Amino acid sequence: MSTTSTPSLPSWFARAVVEAALIVFAVVLGFVVNEWREGLADRHAANAAMVRVVAEIESNIEQLESVVDYHEAVVQRIDERLAEIALAPESGRGVLFDAFPVILPRGVNAPGLSRFAWDHAQQHGKLDVLPYEQVAGIARLYAMQDSGVEATWRQIVELIFAGPQVMREQELEASLRFTRIGFVELAAQERFLIERSGRLLDDLRTQIDD
Repeated sequence: MSTTSTPSLPSWFARAVVEAALIVFAVVLGFVVNEWREGLADRHAANAAMVRVVAEIESNIEQLESVVDYHEAVVQRIDERLAEIALAPESGRGVLFDAFPVILPRGVNAPGLSRFAWDHAQQHGKLDVLPYEQVAGIARLYAMQDSGVEATWRQIVELIFAGPQVMREQELEASLRFTRIGFVELAAQERFLIERSGRLLDDLRTQIDD
């Protein structure tokens, strides 16, 4: 009775399998480590960008607080001038430009808000690693800054310096009331932006990694 033996695999084949497995493992591990490093770098970039954005929002709040009282005082001075016109027996005609030194002793006083840190963060800050709501909240704040305070301030400047008509004699009441509307809106937007910016800052400070 004869027996058959199973041919054994060459010793080199086993070594080749082990070496191939080690190579695959090393390649996969390299990809994992590289991805982890890139993720860590993106997180650091995002946090650094957010630190700069927080500083910019803090500066913008200071800028708003430095002008909002003045803009509210402008509204009060316009109200006083309107009351004088209403009580005066003579005509309320005059040159609008001549009224500016009284109602605008410091000029229009631009809020001077910045958005450089936010624009830079969008371009280089790797913000896609941050929570969507956090990024969206910041974007909404800067949108309110642009379409609210900044836009209203530009409209007031265009109204006041619209052309030679401000140097001509005219009925002052209508022009003053129109100017008042602009400053009421501007001051209200500044107050609202201060409040919204403060609330957003509280959230951002708790979310930024140390």
